Amino acid sequence: MKKDAMYSMEGKAVPLLRALLLAALVLLPATANASDWVVKRVSGIVYFVAPGVEAFRVKKGMVFEKGYTIGTRAGARALIGRGSETIAVGPSTTFAMSTFRSNGAKTTLLQRKGTIEVDVEKRQQPHFTVETPFFAAVVKGTRFEVNVQGKQARVSVERGVVAVEDFASGDRVDLTAGQAAASAPSNRVGLSVSGRTKPTVKPGAKRAPAFETPAVKNVPSNAAEAKSANSNGNAGKGNNNSRRNGNGNSGGNGNSGGNSNAGGNGNGNGNSGGNGNGNSGSGNNNAGGNGNGNSGGNGSGNSGNGNSGNGNSGSGNNNAGGNGNGNSGNGNGKNNN
Repeated sequence: MKKDAMYSMEGKAVPLLRALLLAALVLLPATANASDWVVKRVSGIVYFVAPGVEAFRVKKGMVFEKGYTIGTRAGARALIGRGSETIAVGPSTTFAMSTFRSNGAKTTLLQRKGTIEVDVEKRQQPHFTVETPFFAAVVKGTRFEVNVQGKQARVSVERGVVAVEDFASGDRVDLTAGQAAASAPSNRVGLSVSGRTKPTVKPGAKRAPAFETPAVKNVPSNAAEAKSANSNGNAGKGNNNSRRNGNGNSGGNGNSGGNSNAGGNGNGNGNSGGNGNGNSGSGNNNAGGNGNGNSGGNGSGNSGNGNSGNGNSGSGNNNAGGNGNGNSGNGNGKNNN
């Protein structure tokens, strides 16, 4: 999939022919069609820039062409419209009209920074998208605001429904009036949601932004990286039976007379080689286990737990050759009383 580019407001020298074409564009703005987004109002310093085109000042009546980036300076604002639909552009804002994802039926804005407020008509199918370096917001018809600052972005809904898709986590949520969602993947992976009634977040697949952005921690930079992240997405989830306490396996510590196998530890069933400290109970130690352990752990038992041999007057039974201390019982298997 082709990625859109975002262009800097810093203009560079262009050949004479391009300069002439640029002058013609500025002096004679393109005739707007019904499907075009047109600049309705400008205050302060606002620029357009595009591939091979030096940045130039935006004026009322100009068409916001596909592939163009618009930028507002501090304190500047602009209003872009198409029929009754509007895009209000706040100060210190930069976004582009996607070359590959905008046509007469659909519009995709690629927002690098700042604030835009969108009011679009309701249609049967999603037809308007705002994509940031952190998430995409897709709508059928609504009024909503998107704010991108530094390493985070937020979308809030005033009217209608906005579907938000988080890139770093794959989280999905449908926002309605009075609800909002935020993403700051460098600090916390996943969508943070709020509202009068809290929306439900659902899991989904991670993906990379559709346009070129600076690298963002935890956000896939391309499709291959997203695919790899999704294929490994379930690693480490579920029940991990290693190194747990209680009914864990492999090396936990437990108390109070549980039975452990193969040197496990715990109030429950521990497996595979840990250190058992069994307290307050009686049990059987077999084959060099410690606590109530079987087969080769190390530990000590109290109050009736004999630890593998050398049991002294205990109520536990020690089998097969370990060292331990029990109280008032019988030691068997290389034990000394």
